[in-house]
Amino acid sequence: MKKKIMMAIMTVLMLAPSFCYANIPDDKAKHIGVAAGLDLGMEALGVKETTRNCILGALFVGKEIYDHNKHPATHDHFGDLAADVGGVMLSRGTIWIIHRTF
Repeated sequence: MKKKIMMAIMTVLMLAPSFCYANIPDDKAKHIGVAAGLDLGMEALGVKETTRNCILGALFVGKEIYDHNKHPATHDHFGDLAADVGGVMLSRGTIWIIHRTF
């Protein structure tokens, strides 16, 4: 289990520099990183996939509702949700690679 966690961390760290060179705004890169980190952390703790989906969905939508109430006109809600989904997809790909490797 420890080896899997280390491999997940190394994979995320290898993907992280690509955000520096891509044309991704800082806000969206943070959404991608946090979403991937939360999903990988819950996978490492052994949370089932359906439970992770419910928790992450509620968390991301709740965050966007909070952002909308705080900054209604100046916030890109769809872009943030898309970045969150992209981060979860990156972490699921990482998890798939780890399960195939070990």
